[in-house]
Amino acid sequence: MAAKKISTAPQSKAKASSPVSSTPVRNTSIPPRAASGAVAPAKKSTPTYDQIALRAYSIYQSGQGGSQDDNWFRAERELRGA
Repeated sequence: MAAKKISTAPQSKAKASSPVSSTPVRNTSIPPRAASGAVAPAKKSTPTYDQIALRAYSIYQSGQGGSQDDNWFRAERELRGA
């Protein structure tokens, strides 16, 4: 009796000759509306006055800042993640 060789490679029924550029379900770049119970994307937090002031002061102390207003606006941008 001859032993049968077993293949360990996964078998795929999809055609490998051409990549799929769209799906039959949805062909749009607009994301679907969030289903109930879905996790909402994280919102950017609004930094407090004290957080901005502390960051602006640290920018001033580093010697890399500009005017008081420049330091303040830079601190706001950094803390907001913009």
